[in-house]
Amino acid sequence: MDLLFAGFQGLGLALAAGMALGAPGRRGTAGTVLLVIAIVAGAALDGLMLTTEDHPAWPGWPIGALAAALGFYVGREVAAGAGSRSGADAGVVSAMIAGAALLVGALSYFVPPFALVALIALVWLAIARRRRGQRKYEGLRTLR
Repeated sequence: MDLLFAGFQGLGLALAAGMALGAPGRRGTAGTVLLVIAIVAGAALDGLMLTTEDHPAWPGWPIGALAAALGFYVGREVAAGAGSRSGADAGVVSAMIAGAALLVGALSYFVPPFALVALIALVWLAIARRRRGQRKYEGLRTLR
């Protein structure tokens, strides 16, 4: 396998680690601890995938850390949003996010280019959620 596929594997595993640790939807101190764990795990996984192919690990560390942070934030916001709307279904949504993280990790490991699809999907979801949040309060701003 070449450097590109090893990088894709690491990217996908880092995204999956971030999503899995963001799935509980925790905020505050617990959320910060989970974020730090996700960043360290993402950096380590991306670096590890590069070293398995006899490449240096250091290029994977910042990429894996950023990917894990993105996965964490998107997973946390989706889980927290579901938890704020319906308390009983929050656990189900968290389990679905963790399952999706497992699927992203497995597909990225066995089909490395899938990591790009997962990255694009997470970026799109983050942008769509941000736009929807801004549009929610748009009417209130016009009353000033």
